[in-house]
Amino acid sequence: MSGKLIKTDFSLADFNDGKIVRDLVSLNPFTRNHGLIITEEAARYIMSARKEALRYNGRVEFKSDAILRLVRAFSASPYIFQNNFHESIGEIIDLFYYIKNETENRISDDDLISELLEIFNGTCQGEIELLQSKGLEKIVRRFRMGDEEIWEDYGDGEEDYDYEEDWRE
Repeated sequence: MSGKLIKTDFSLADFNDGKIVRDLVSLNPFTRNHGLIITEEAARYIMSARKEALRYNGRVEFKSDAILRLVRAFSASPYIFQNNFHESIGEIIDLFYYIKNETENRISDDDLISELLEIFNGTCQGEIELLQSKGLEKIVRRFRMGDEEIWEDYGDGEEDYDYEEDWRE
């Protein structure tokens, strides 16, 4: 060998992308209960939206756990339908990472997902644009004003919830 670096068309990111797509498709037993199917194409769109949101927000994340929990949570919303599922999830993912940055990662993923879902289903009545403006504003303002009572440090959030009939399963 001459010490030259051999370039291949395969990278670790490609492997991780495939895993994320498989993980998203594996949520179908749960999402079917809500009338939603995650096709491989939809999973690729969601994975691509995640990569773009991470890049845009200057974040690096190797695990897809938060996105899987976000998809589970929002698939149970009465305002998410098959025809807008993957696009809506893509926009919510971008908002999720933006808020994580604005709150200095001091809100656990599960608490932020719960807060986003509550505002989306409540005040916003399923309107992504309202979630991006009013919901974002509400969450960030509460954080900046020190109203963090719902965001107590729960670690990764896994051990503090009753998962029966819950999206966090």
